[in-house]
Amino acid sequence: MSLNIVDTERIRLRPLEAKDVSRLVEALNDWDTAQWLPTVPFPYRREDAESFITDNASMNPPQAYAIASRRSDELIGVIGLVRSGTTAELGYWLVPRHRGLGLASEAIQHLIAAQDASLASIFATVDRGNIPSMKLLERVGFRLTGEHARETPNRRGNIVVLRYERDMR
Repeated sequence: MSLNIVDTERIRLRPLEAKDVSRLVEALNDWDTAQWLPTVPFPYRREDAESFITDNASMNPPQAYAIASRRSDELIGVIGLVRSGTTAELGYWLVPRHRGLGLASEAIQHLIAAQDASLASIFATVDRGNIPSMKLLERVGFRLTGEHARETPNRRGNIVVLRYERDMR
């Protein structure tokens, strides 16, 4: 499944582009975002953003998409699915000033709706301290299924996180 552009009333899900580099660097150097992310370099450099966009564009389908303002097309976050067979891992983040407005919920619902029938389930992992993310996942139909041990800790040093799942069939 490859998502080109999905427009909602408030957001646009679209491929990441070179114009997003500066916003990625700014957003991922913000501790409120970076603290929860286990695989994103910190500090995040321009080269990291350029490499991420280039690598993602070479994948078929891409694993990550920009969450952009529908009005300005400015990047306000990133969402993605990393597929492995019939299962996929969901990841997402928003720039702090765009949180709490239902935009992540909107993005998740539209990304999930764009998936093909071969996907049986989606899971996401959440640090125990990230209460807003737990509530978000529950609002969009995920259920807590237990704990998950990551290979790499997040910036808070946690390896064991909570696992949420959503059946797609």
